[in-house]
Amino acid sequence: MSYKTTVNIIREAVNTVNTDGSFIHGRRIDASQNYDGMFPMVVLYPFQISKAIEPNFIDSSSLLMGFFMQDKPDSSMEEREELVSLMDNLSDAFINLLEGNDLVRVTGLVKEPQYQVYSGTMSGFAIRFTFYDFTPCEDDDL
Repeated sequence: MSYKTTVNIIREAVNTVNTDGSFIHGRRIDASQNYDGMFPMVVLYPFQISKAIEPNFIDSSSLLMGFFMQDKPDSSMEEREELVSLMDNLSDAFINLLEGNDLVRVTGLVKEPQYQVYSGTMSGFAIRFTFYDFTPCEDDDL
């Protein structure tokens, strides 16, 4: 599994469940600077790859992702709860799509609400999980 392959699989799944929003891959500052105005915004942060040791030969990646809607500093608790709930549902749809793919596996999923992050402008959900990709290697993965 290559870094590029993992990003592409995640991007494709996000774009399938988040057709009207945006996908950003990179650092926290990249999410701020590359934001294109489309919500929901899904961010795949830089991740670690654990290289497999015999006999398994399957690498795994520890992924952290954010699912965000636009918030405002003076939003009410009820408004924020609604945003967080919507992003909880979107992150579930994303995970369900991944779990339906026979070539990937998701384990150790942990979810956490996020309140007024990015200078109080976004609320949503963060998810962390271990990702396994069983896609056969191609020449461009080497």
